[in-house]
Amino acid sequence: MDPTVVEQLVKTTEEVFETMIFRTAERLPQAADVAPAAGPHVVATVAFAGQCTGLVSFHSTEETARDIAASMLGIPSSEIRGEMTDALGEVANMIAGGLRLKLKSKGIDVAIAIPTVITGSDFRTRYVTPVDRVVCPFRLDHDARVFVELILNQ
Repeated sequence: MDPTVVEQLVKTTEEVFETMIFRTAERLPQAADVAPAAGPHVVATVAFAGQCTGLVSFHSTEETARDIAASMLGIPSSEIRGEMTDALGEVANMIAGGLRLKLKSKGIDVAIAIPTVITGSDFRTRYVTPVDRVVCPFRLDHDARVFVELILNQ
């Protein structure tokens, strides 16, 4: 995958965390796979299409997802109820939207779809055909891990 596109994904993710979640997301070394700790997970995905197609996915544990939603809403995580999936869908949407703008500045025009959020326990995503894929892990300020995945077909 083009390293400049990966850098754009990383910068967009850092900006979203800083401006909308009010937390620092520190990039960790590249990951081969998305593997949050065992237990309940949340995956928020936004597909895009146009001059290229692909998707952006945001992966975290359910506990981290609750913390992120609480930070976005300015409330304690113990008060998060049904807002978590909406908040994580919006995180994926903001990352995909920011990446879309950065791609557009490079002459690549795409439109993004609405977010899809999946919750469950001990699952992995698999693709039935080979894809150009990168997984960027991040550490949040309280040592939680989140993963941002980009699949890009040009």
